[in-house]
Amino acid sequence: MKLLRDIPLRTVPVVEPQTSLAEVIELMENEPLQTVVIVGDGMYLGIYTPSDRDSGRIPADTNRDALEVGPYASGLRFVGAPDMTTEAAHGLMARHDLPVLPVVAGRIYKGVLTTEDL
Repeated sequence: MKLLRDIPLRTVPVVEPQTSLAEVIELMENEPLQTVVIVGDGMYLGIYTPSDRDSGRIPADTNRDALEVGPYASGLRFVGAPDMTTEAAHGLMARHDLPVLPVVAGRIYKGVLTTEDL
């Protein structure tokens, strides 16, 4: 049985929750996995993906340079752990249509993986 700790994790941009939404969107759009991870005080807080950008939660007429990303990121809903099996991770990603899965040990962010990695 293969575990997530046995798979090389991918790196994506990591930002603090106070980072401007405009900066995070630019990072995301230039990132092949279209993902930015939010970490504060060394702890995983969430992830920002195109579904967050397109969710309609960001007011259309607002200056995105003036908004912090924290409130607009997806929180801790779906994460993998180093001791999770690849089969369980694949099932979680398939059930929830997740393009990437953050891997977190305790609350410490380790990296992300895709279904291709499994």
